[in-house]
Amino acid sequence: MSCSDGGKDGRNPVTLKGQALGTTWMVKALSFKPVDEDKLRDEIATKIEESERILSHWRPDSKLYQVNATLSTEPIPVPPLLHELLVHAKRTYEQTDGGFDPTIAPLVNLWGFGPVSENRTRIPNEEEIDNALRQVGMNQLEILPDDRVRKKLPSLQIDLSGSAKGEIIDGVCALLDQRGIGNYLVEIGGEIRTRGSGKDERGWTVGLENGSQRSERSTLSLRDYSVATSGTYRQSKPNPDSAKPASHLIDPRTGRPVEHDLVAVNVLAPTARDADALATALMILGPEEGMALAERLDLAVRFCLEETNGSRMILSPTYQRLFAE
Repeated sequence: MSCSDGGKDGRNPVTLKGQALGTTWMVKALSFKPVDEDKLRDEIATKIEESERILSHWRPDSKLYQVNATLSTEPIPVPPLLHELLVHAKRTYEQTDGGFDPTIAPLVNLWGFGPVSENRTRIPNEEEIDNALRQVGMNQLEILPDDRVRKKLPSLQIDLSGSAKGEIIDGVCALLDQRGIGNYLVEIGGEIRTRGSGKDERGWTVGLENGSQRSERSTLSLRDYSVATSGTYRQSKPNPDSAKPASHLIDPRTGRPVEHDLVAVNVLAPTARDADALATALMILGPEEGMALAERLDLAVRFCLEETNGSRMILSPTYQRLFAE
């Protein structure tokens, strides 16, 4: 996604950038008060680093990595941030009928897209997929009170990449709110959350990814809202067993990469955490199941399909009501 901004008289424009989570982050803000940019940049970078050290399943020094390495069915204490995101993940799992499942890590690794994959080009066979599927299931994770979790299956592995980025964006937004900055845009790796009216009182202008080279990028104005995109175009590899490349988006119900015509989903929601998780889930579910869920949950969603005769966009009723011109 892209974004644009600018200041009005009396407002100080601020643009801060950095690297984290294997990607880049950016904060744009307009403030009536002077801002110590170096101090704010350091605070934001520290906030992101602290969160990543808890939520990353790639970093050996992270708490989630250590939870995955714990082969036990005894309760495990976890930081409040991780506990809260797991509660959210379980709720999203239930809302999406299993389309969002953070216990999918064994399948992601098997298909060569995870941190412990031994061969990133290999395509697994039927038996390997079935074995990995037996290691997957949100019902195998018990979320206990007092910031504890318990694996019912000792080898259970958790991958929160479908919502961690959104959670961290929300944390940066909370930091900006605490600093008295109420007109901003926060972006990490293409996911965005905004607050305030932007440069022209109509909101912050963002561009929506559509996953296609054949259709023009759409823009819209966001005010106090988030947008996240999930798509098969982001990471894939050749798959001789299918007419489509193997995407990094693995359906936890089948153990295989998605193969529908949906190439991208844009989800708009009040929080980046919700937008991030729901974009992942709807991308897994596909256009038919996804639209049914969007209508049932009253979600603002744009489905981007790449078909034989070209690209096509489908808008949920809520998206049409709130964002379509």
